[in-house]
Amino acid sequence: MNDLLHHFLFRVKEERGATMITVLFFLFCLGSLLSILLFLEQTDYLKMKMQHTADLITKGARAAGKWEYVDSNGDKQIRLFSTTEEAERRDADIIRGAREEAGILWRLNRPNLEGTSEEVSIIHQKGERPYLYLQGIYHLEVKAEKNIPVFWDELFVKMNRVSQSGVYE
Repeated sequence: MNDLLHHFLFRVKEERGATMITVLFFLFCLGSLLSILLFLEQTDYLKMKMQHTADLITKGARAAGKWEYVDSNGDKQIRLFSTTEEAERRDADIIRGAREEAGILWRLNRPNLEGTSEEVSIIHQKGERPYLYLQGIYHLEVKAEKNIPVFWDELFVKMNRVSQSGVYE
């Protein structure tokens, strides 16, 4: 009987060590999975904010610089003006130039993105290409850079989102 008790106690001590190693391995795997999920969620959240800002700016710029008129043939035409001065030269009735409105909307929404990333920049109209205004398109690209913690280190992430809004019929 004493032999059986001694054998049982020895097996319990032996299995406690194996269980501890298994638990530590499981906790390490769970922590790694959680770290990866948090990284993915942070990047998705930043992308969502960037896309929302880009869409807001392009739609606002398009709405402000849009001018509808009837041409000499009686057809309805739509034009997008980049500046108020350009619209005044054509006697167009607009709220503000698309580029001017985009600048205002960017200044108002920039702090929201800068709070979640280190570097934020935008490119209007693919580098201010005037033919896009003639086509009635406002194009915007938002770029952001951020250090996101993963495991015991940080990853440097560069992201960009594009939005385009036009005066299509």
